[in-house]
Amino acid sequence: MDPVRLDIDQIVIPSSSVRGPRDGESLQGLADSLTEVGLLQPILVRRCGEQYELVAGLRRLLAARQAGLETIEAVVMADDVDTLQIQLVENLQREDLNPVERAQAVHAFITLHNLSKSEAAKRLGIPRTTLTDWLDLLEVPQRFREAVVDNFNGGDSPLTPSHVSEALALGNTLNSPYLPELLLDAVLKHKLSKAETRQVAKIIREHRDVSIEEAIRAIRYPYWLEDDEEAAAAADEDLWPHEENLKLLVNTLARSTRMLEKMNHLSGRFLSKDTVSQLVDQYLQISELTERAIARLRMEDPELLAQIEREVKARRARRKLLKQRSSRVS
Repeated sequence: MDPVRLDIDQIVIPSSSVRGPRDGESLQGLADSLTEVGLLQPILVRRCGEQYELVAGLRRLLAARQAGLETIEAVVMADDVDTLQIQLVENLQREDLNPVERAQAVHAFITLHNLSKSEAAKRLGIPRTTLTDWLDLLEVPQRFREAVVDNFNGGDSPLTPSHVSEALALGNTLNSPYLPELLLDAVLKHKLSKAETRQVAKIIREHRDVSIEEAIRAIRYPYWLEDDEEAAAAADEDLWPHEENLKLLVNTLARSTRMLEKMNHLSGRFLSKDTVSQLVDQYLQISELTERAIARLRMEDPELLAQIEREVKARRARRKLLKQRSSRVS
């Protein structure tokens, strides 16, 4: 169907739109673009008496109005076209549709047409597993949905739709309706990555007498001994910089450094994809934590820290030289 040019005043916006307009700043940017280069993609409408009802292209229509345009290019759809399906397909391709909005829109589409998940996935052109993951967000309390949206918008929350799906799957496997909330609360508390959450879920499935906190301790602090009560307690609480805690921190970093040095020869060529993913995730976390810790220390006394860094580098150079000499002698 070829586009036609319609008077903007002829086009009405239905009250049941899949999504509302975004912030005024992004709308103004689109309005400026329409003024400079014109409309790159026509809106979709269908005839409604003497007027036309908008099917898809709400932001483009609002931006055109904001830019003061009197007409706009549009494709007039047949009356029997499923407008909600068209709106969904278009909006699911947008990057700014947050996960909860997407889940709510898909759920509304399924309910309206009384579809199964498989039927809805086929009509929307997406895998059934993907659609199920989206809908999982509607199965958890509001606070977790808000956390997912916060993560999507670049906030501090670590929670993603993958976390939610993993938690619900664990609850279904163990027939425990309360377990997903416990796991998701732990994700928020400890800022668990997706890989860590999968590991925790695996431990819980295989060892049903193990608590979530114990599973987290097992994957994050594997070098702590079972009878190290002081270290175990440190994993479960926020610590103040008391002398004993600082001593524990120094010892923990020393043990971690020795372990990393011993295992530094590992090559991804000989590891499974899952193991490589876990290692990369942990290394990145360590790197980020280290950079932030050093930045905080540097802010307190930059000159002192610079001196300490020079001394540390000098000690490392001496140790490296001694190792080289020792290897030549042997």
